[in-house]
Amino acid sequence: MAEEKGIQQTKELLDFIFSLAEAIYKSAKDGKFSWTDGLNFIEPLKKIGPAIDDIDEIIPEVMDLSPEEFSELVEYVQSKWEFQESPDDDSTIEDRVEEAINAGIELLRLTKVIKA
Repeated sequence: MAEEKGIQQTKELLDFIFSLAEAIYKSAKDGKFSWTDGLNFIEPLKKIGPAIDDIDEIIPEVMDLSPEEFSELVEYVQSKWEFQESPDDDSTIEDRVEEAINAGIELLRLTKVIKA
């Protein structure tokens, strides 16, 4: 039986990704970007450390996700973040979590390439 990796680092990655997306949304909402919008990025900056502390463990953790762990991540995201419903968007919360995980993994891969 394969060793379970857990999902703590994946939760931290999701915290960072959704926090960053929320900061971008808030900053772009009025159609202008100004220096005061920088305040929206304080929260994502606080979350980036935990998200990348164990960068080498996150990808294997995500690759090892069981359906139960994915469901736990969906519940975790639903409990922390509010999503706007849009008639033009038929994405489910599961779709959004999967997209966030993929975005986070790609960002981590880019980070590894840059620091290599």
